Amino acid sequence: MHTVLKGMTLIDGTRRVVEDAVLVFEDSMITFAGEKGAVEQPADAIVYNLDGKFVIPGLIDSHIHLDMHGMADTYHESLVEDKLRTIRATLEMGNTIRAGITTVRNAGSAHYIDIAVRKAVEESLIVGPRILASGKIICMHSAGNEYFEGLYHEADGVDENRKAAREQLKQGADLLKVMATGAIMNPGGIPGAPHLDVDEIRAVVEEGKKVGKHTAAHAHGAQGIKNAVTAGVRTIEHGTLADKEALQMILDNNVFLTSTLSSNFWMLHAQTKDGLPQFMSEKANEVAKIRRENLHRAISMGVKVMMGTDAGTPYNFHGKNAMELVQYVKLGLMDEMAAIVASTKTAADGIGLLDQLGTLEKGKFADCVVLRENPLGNIESLASLDNIYLVFKEGSLISGEVDTNQWSPASPLGLT
Repeated sequence: MHTVLKGMTLIDGTRRVVEDAVLVFEDSMITFAGEKGAVEQPADAIVYNLDGKFVIPGLIDSHIHLDMHGMADTYHESLVEDKLRTIRATLEMGNTIRAGITTVRNAGSAHYIDIAVRKAVEESLIVGPRILASGKIICMHSAGNEYFEGLYHEADGVDENRKAAREQLKQGADLLKVMATGAIMNPGGIPGAPHLDVDEIRAVVEEGKKVGKHTAAHAHGAQGIKNAVTAGVRTIEHGTLADKEALQMILDNNVFLTSTLSSNFWMLHAQTKDGLPQFMSEKANEVAKIRRENLHRAISMGVKVMMGTDAGTPYNFHGKNAMELVQYVKLGLMDEMAAIVASTKTAADGIGLLDQLGTLEKGKFADCVVLRENPLGNIESLASLDNIYLVFKEGSLISGEVDTNQWSPASPLGLT
């Protein structure tokens, strides 16, 4: 079956803009993307006349936590029974794709909830984005891990880390994630402190590479970043306290940096902050400015920055992911086109799927978003649900609307 989108402005993720464009799908794949008149319309096509509309590739969020729900105190999410967390995660993945995010990379879930939800999407039991799941986060024994019951696989030494990696892969992980430094949201966690050392991280990286899977490193502090890059990770998550040497290592080793500005943004700008632990609020205020400055430095140096939101962290609700792009532009880090590329082509490259996703070109999956307003003229329009006209994933039109009730702390999941 063929689908034809025509008459719109095509922003294809490669920085190319085509007026009065045509986009043709055959089942799940793109067969043509370009100017009107350069291709014949298939006789069996379903045709969408999109005069005055704008089409971009489906957005890619390379860092979410699908079983976290934006609760003020993330500790309380660990008190929710796993089946309830899984059910709500399925609702929120529906929100995510209906908001224009067609692919996500999950950066750690309790008790392998992400792998279960991914399977449900793959089997068409639920509507959701394409999910890359990491399973549990591999980390050393340290204070604060108990704050997130079931999220971490604690391992010390090379052999334990190798076994931990194998366990995640056995469970069905698409990638591996390690803690190269301490965390912001753990009480007692020191974000700048190095955790797993180079040999421990390298053991995880090697196990992933055996089966063609990459490793992402949670890394705030400079030394932890250097350790992770030396060990061969593909992506650095956060990179908050990177020094010049660390950023240069990221650049020289072709490593991607995941931005996650939204985690601080929503903690600082939520309508209500009731219940946000004081230690978390203090760290958010302290970290936000430093993260912005270092991200600006990284971009100026030529580091490949990709969209990642940390969706699921306090007030950072699933479906609001596009606020990351808005911040890129509003903070002067990127122009509108660069922000879109960071959220499409660069993100697809960073998660290892550029041959399939990230740009609207022949031979790639037909993932795209149809917009009422030009995001190159108003990047904030991407964060408006009213601006989203249609969403396609693998050539299929996604039906339904975002359930904004899920964006409220009033949904306690049995914690009242």
